[in-house]
Order: sequence, then structure tokens, then C-alpha cells
Amino acid sequence: MKALLAEFDNQADLEAALARLTAAGVGGIETYTPMPPDEAPTGSRVPLCMFVAGILGFAGFFALMSYADVHAYPLDIGGRPDFAWPTFVPIAFELGVLCAMVVGFFGFFVACRMPQLYHPVDDCAAFARASRDGWLLSVSAERETLEAARGLLEPLAPRSLEEYPP
Repeated sequence: MKALLAEFDNQADLEAALARLTAAGVGGIETYTPMPPDEAPTGSRVPLCMFVAGILGFAGFFALMSYADVHAYPLDIGGRPDFAWPTFVPIAFELGVLCAMVVGFFGFFVACRMPQLYHPVDDCAAFARASRDGWLLSVSAERETLEAARGLLEPLAPRSLEEYPP
């Protein structure tokens, strides 16, 4: 399996190449650009995971405090009832928020496939311009598909075409 990196002069050329490869059914395409593309971002599961972690954190810590105060270590302080739930809500809320934030922090890294300290595309000469003014498109595929992708990209006159091992 090999990969091909094509550098284009502007965003329009990159989008034309992307449309051409997508229409041909070529998979394994990644783009590296100095700014996000104009299309709407795809959905992420991180917010849902954060919400679920927050709710479960709140419920779990509320249950833990209730169990500890009512069954494990009951105290009669000032004649209050055994199950004084309003006192548990603020702390359970804070701990639920903490659970959501921890899941969000680590979920971001999982969703972005980080930390990935090295990728073979880093060795390509054109990749050094990806965050400044380079419009790059990478195709990872088998040899036959890669040759077909090269045939689709060459008529678009990319600034450079490099092969690298993925």
C-alpha cells in the first residue's frame, strides 16, 4: 500500500480534484489546508459522550452521597431528615460537570486521533507548506487505485505529486 500527495495552488483546484476523485470512487482521501474547508463539518460524538458522562456522573455521585448519608454513616444533625437531598444536588452537579469535562478532554484526543507524533506524510517536501499556503490532498490506496488516482490528478496540473509510504 502506498500513498500519493498532491499540492495545488488554491482551494478551487483542490476542491476540483477532490470532486473528481470522489466521483471516481477513490477512497482513503485526506486534505491538508491552511484553513477549514467551506463545507459544513461532520457531526461528532464527543458532545453526546460528554452529556451522557455528565448525567451519569451526577446520578452516580448523588447516589453515592445518598447511600453514605442514609445507610453507611447516618448522622442526626439538628433534627434534619435522614434523606436531605437538597444538600447533595450542588456537589453532585459539580462532579457531573467534572465527569463531562474529563470525557470531553480525552474524547477530543480520541476523535482527532491524537497524539500522533509522526506520520509518513511529514517527510514529504510539500507538507511543510500545509499550514501556511499549501493546499494538499493525500490518497492512500493499493497500487492500482493509486495509479488511477494519479491519472485523475495529472490533468489538473498540481504543483507537485509525491509518493510516500503510508
